[in-house]
Amino acid sequence: MVDDSPCYTWSTVTRIIAVCDEEQGCPLYRRDNRLDFSPPIVTGIGGVPVCSTAVETLHKAVVKIQAGEASTGFARTFCGGCTAGKAWWNFEPVVKETDSAISAGAQQVILNSIGRMKIFTGVHLAKLMRIVRLIKGTRVPECRAIVTRGKPGEAFYIVLEGECEVMGVDENGNESALAVLPSGECFGEMSLITGEPASATVRAKDDATILMISRDNFNAMLSIAPEIAITLARILAARLANTGRRVVEELKKGLAGRLDLISPAELIQAMNVNSQTGMIAVQSGDKQMTIYLHDGQIHEVQMGEKSGEEVFFEFLSWSKGNFRFDPVRKNDSAKQFQMDTVGLLLEGMRRVDEYKQTGIWRKS
Repeated sequence: MVDDSPCYTWSTVTRIIAVCDEEQGCPLYRRDNRLDFSPPIVTGIGGVPVCSTAVETLHKAVVKIQAGEASTGFARTFCGGCTAGKAWWNFEPVVKETDSAISAGAQQVILNSIGRMKIFTGVHLAKLMRIVRLIKGTRVPECRAIVTRGKPGEAFYIVLEGECEVMGVDENGNESALAVLPSGECFGEMSLITGEPASATVRAKDDATILMISRDNFNAMLSIAPEIAITLARILAARLANTGRRVVEELKKGLAGRLDLISPAELIQAMNVNSQTGMIAVQSGDKQMTIYLHDGQIHEVQMGEKSGEEVFFEFLSWSKGNFRFDPVRKNDSAKQFQMDTVGLLLEGMRRVDEYKQTGIWRKS
């Protein structure tokens, strides 16, 4: 059984408040004046000015505190002084127990790491520095589930250290690894993009370190660097092609498929991406349907006396049933649809989403 209890996370300090403890002739600061260090930004609280000389000196202590050293070890840190005066500072870490955002030191390590990952290829360093601030770190023990099949997606994940497994379940309920995700690979984006539950369970193959970007921060990341969306689309297309080839090869062996293991949309996508020609026979309860594709394009959909787009859109809403693919070629097939397969899928999924929200099935 997969353990789907919550992942372990880091709890670290990312924000430090420097408090002026004493000053002697300083033209800028008075006792209890405060500077907010939220790297890479330093701001004066309540209109307090920011002295570059003081910040340069104090920042050295801030980095060490963020890396885990006790703030008490830096009590009454001297600002460095100038001809006008001098000041001494204490530090107050701002700790959020539930926050797993990473420290400045760890941020630099991660910045160096993600800069080499294919998903961030071509992203400017300045953008990467902003993206790093959206990331939380998670340590996941061996066999712990990070994403669970059938549950809503909560975040976008990147493997920093270790490996993760994408798990499948056969008709007898037995698990097997469909793919291994090494360092640098990402997962979880599809559920965030579509709003659908996760289609597979992903768990740590061994002890792993995972980078997490929440749903809100995922959108913020794409706003910062829209080019990431293009890279994601390429990654998804490659995965879909690989998945589609596996599905088609299995179906060519004559093995029946189940709609609770692969959704109607995923099945049609697999056929489309791999330009398959043949007949899909589907049965769900007392309903029977046939779908004929030619070079990956849907030509005919038939359910009893009904045919056409509305029948296909209804098929996309099915969650249970059995199907079989027969690679036959019809010489007399006439295409029933004006839209191509991708267009039919997009329109059909839009209607399915609308039905889930309103309970009303809209027809053309």
